[in-house]
Amino acid sequence: MKIKFTVFTPAYNRKELLRKLYMSLQNQTYKNFEWLIVDDGSTDGTDEIVKKFMQENKLDIKYYYEKNGGKQRAYNFALDKAIGELFICLDSDDKYINNGLEIILEYWKEYEKNDEIAGMGYLSIYPDGKIIGTEFPYNKMIETQFDIYNKYSVKGDKGLMFRTEIIKKYKFPVFEGEKFITEASVYNRIAEKYKMIYINEKIEIKQYHEDGLTAKYNNLLLGNPKGQALYHNERNKHKMSLKDRILNNAVYYKFAKIASYPFEKIYRECYSKLSLLLGLPIGIYMWRKVRNRK
Repeated sequence: MKIKFTVFTPAYNRKELLRKLYMSLQNQTYKNFEWLIVDDGSTDGTDEIVKKFMQENKLDIKYYYEKNGGKQRAYNFALDKAIGELFICLDSDDKYINNGLEIILEYWKEYEKNDEIAGMGYLSIYPDGKIIGTEFPYNKMIETQFDIYNKYSVKGDKGLMFRTEIIKKYKFPVFEGEKFITEASVYNRIAEKYKMIYINEKIEIKQYHEDGLTAKYNNLLLGNPKGQALYHNERNKHKMSLKDRILNNAVYYKFAKIASYPFEKIYRECYSKLSLLLGLPIGIYMWRKVRNRK
């Protein structure tokens, strides 16, 4: 029988959280999935605990160890290995409600033959059940991932599922010396061609940890400026108000300067040159503020 879901978990020194996720996945009412763990160079004995999971033979677990290269490289590696029809990234500090996969599949049956839809988005909640951010404007909404946030002003993290055959075509950009780029960089590229179906179902439970990416996000962005410059430049391919476009290009300029790109390169590669010029004074101010802080 063909595997329906690949549940991918990038892991880096999170063995105790992996144990909780392991228990959670065992409780899923829908069982036809593989759990693909890519260990991003852990040194806390993650490999030993995963071996114990595998010996118990309760889940279909695929485990790979890679040298530390950041989540985007682990994600790309997982895309190469995934054999499920549908692809989900579930971080080590996240989990799904017990019938989460079952709910996703029930909705998906209505849209799986629609080639214009790349996947599905659903609500994320805190452990106390409160929705993270806002709901979607209405249930079973068909839109792009870019517009759901930028046109309809949906807020907060959301759970996502993609057709594996589609997301395999959209690898994360990687830059020498950088280990992070926002996942939105991939989702926005997908949004240039595909839409998603969004459902107001509470499926993903997220736990934010002090040592997680979210906790040190601003420093993370500043430490990976090439990826951030690319992300903001590619946002220019989508519809935005003039105000948002000018501000976006000011931020693009800031990160490009932090990456030590010459202005000729910044201007030549920009997808919205007029907005860049209009946003230049703000961008220069932002860049100098970061530089002076150093």
